[in-house]
Order: sequence, then structure tokens, then C-alpha cells
Amino acid sequence: MPFGTRRPSLCREKGTSTCAESQIIGRTHHMLVSCRGARWKKVYLAMFTAYVDDSGTDPNQAVAIASAWIMPGHGIIRLENEWNTLKRKEGFSSWHTSEFLAKNEKCEAVNWDDPKLNRVFYRVRQIAKKYGVKVISFAVCKQDYDDAIPPDLRKHSGKFHYTWAIRILLDRILGWRRSRGLLPLQYVFDWQDPKAEKKKKREIEDAIEQAEEAATEAGFAGEFRNFGFGSREDIPGLQCSDLLAWTAFRQAQLATCKIALSEHAEIAWRDFDAHCDPDWREVLTIGKSELQRFANNAEAVAHTQEWFGKWAAKKAAQQLAAKKSAGV
Repeated sequence: MPFGTRRPSLCREKGTSTCAESQIIGRTHHMLVSCRGARWKKVYLAMFTAYVDDSGTDPNQAVAIASAWIMPGHGIIRLENEWNTLKRKEGFSSWHTSEFLAKNEKCEAVNWDDPKLNRVFYRVRQIAKKYGVKVISFAVCKQDYDDAIPPDLRKHSGKFHYTWAIRILLDRILGWRRSRGLLPLQYVFDWQDPKAEKKKKREIEDAIEQAEEAATEAGFAGEFRNFGFGSREDIPGLQCSDLLAWTAFRQAQLATCKIALSEHAEIAWRDFDAHCDPDWREVLTIGKSELQRFANNAEAVAHTQEWFGKWAAKKAAQQLAAKKSAGV
């Protein structure tokens, strides 16, 4: 399901022009033109896209974080143009913050001198600030979560800490979207390894479906129907989100584990903190005491278990009906 519950047809009407003004630029442009032909601009002018990235999913990391970098759809093509220009000028194919700043052996920055690395790092931050209109990051200390939330609750929230952070992130984005009277967003989730991350992807899909179910019950049907998974290497928006997720992750490490910020992390933190819009970025970390308050609230726990139980039964019934319909 590469583009969530709405799978676009890749067929165009005969004789339809692919683009009235210019050639195809990037994967995002290609998809839009393929789906809508010359009408592609009308598709995304009023849309906002949230590029969702993670940090700390490695089991050895103490903190898990989910982060969304949100931009208006009308800037996607300009972003891809500017991003491609930067890549050609500096000679790299895909930005990955942690690998580049550490000059890992297998990354493209391994032989860069410090002036070049700092120059590219600065430009990536510039682009992220230029095109992004909102950043929301949510972090949790894995040990705090494991200590506070009992297994019978964790089976509902997901095996992966990141999945639970996604749930909170989606709720925060919904609040931001409604406060500004915007239409529901398009979501693009980073998905790097189709073989190794099948379970993670399935959990995220469940979390999104559950968020849509809850939104429908609250009168916001269609809130989380438009989502997809993509590779960071191919999508500039995910590479920008990666930078913001990494920066928030390092700050969360400082807050929860007392791990000092690296020089690059401090530069990025101060740079983003100095944004002209003081509400541009939210970095939220939940503490153990807050988790325990929820776990000790018998009424809230009972409601959560009941709701997830009903959702699971409904999901199972739908899957059974689908199998019968397919003659399985």
C-alpha cells in the first residue's frame, strides 16, 4: 500500500499534456503529473504535507523520537529544484544527518573537509527553515516507558516505542491543523528497509488506522486517510525531516540521559531556536511521572483497553470478510 488508502492510478487520459510549463522534476512531481496530468497544480495548492521521520529506533538508543516537518504542497517542486541544485553543487546524492556529521566510512561525506561539511550543513538547515512551516517532535525515554506502562497496555500501543510516539505526534498535528483551519494533511513516512522493517511498518499502519477511527468518532473523518511510505534517499522532505528529528533527538538525550550536545547539535539547536516564528518548532518530551499518572488512572486505562479491543474485533471482522470475498 504505497500511498495509504487512496492508491492513485498511474494512467493518464490520451493526449493529456504532462506539464504545461516545464519538464518533470523529481519523484513527487512525477507522481502528481501521472495522476492528474495538466491539472496537477490544482491537486496540491491547498495541501500541506507532513514528512515523518524517526530517531532512536536502534535498540541500543535510550530515547525514541517521532518528528514531523510540515510544508505547504505548493512549495514541493521549488524544494526539489533547490535541493537538486545543492546536491549537484556539493556532490552528494542524499543527506543523512547522523552519518554525514560523523563522517561515517560508508557515507558520502567521509572525505569532506570541515569547511565543506559545515557549508552543506548550513545550507540544509537554511532549506529546512525556508520551506517548513511547522515542526513537531515527540520523544520518550524507553526505560521510563517500559517501567511505567504495564505489558497489557503496551500490547495496544505497539511493540516499538517509536509507534507510541507516532500516536502522540499525530494527535499534536491534528490539533495544529484544526487551530489553523487547514484541510487534512498528506503524510509521508520514512521507510528505509522493506525486509527488516515490515513489523514496524505494520504497526505504524495500525496506529494510523486507529487514529483515523478515533478522528471519525470525533467528527473528523478523513483526517488520516492520505498517507504513504517512502525512502529518504528519494525525497528531499524526508531528508529535511531527518535533520529536525536528529536535532530533537540529541536534545532529548540531554534532557533525559544528561548526554551533552555535540558541537553540531548545539549549532542546529540554536539555529532552529532563532527562527523568526517562535511557534515554528515544538520539541516535547514526556517524563516518567506523566506516564505513571496515565498508567495509574484506572478509568483511562479501562477506556483505552475497551477502545482498542473493539477496534481489534472490527479489524478482524473486516479481514475475514475480505478473505471470504476473495474466495480464500
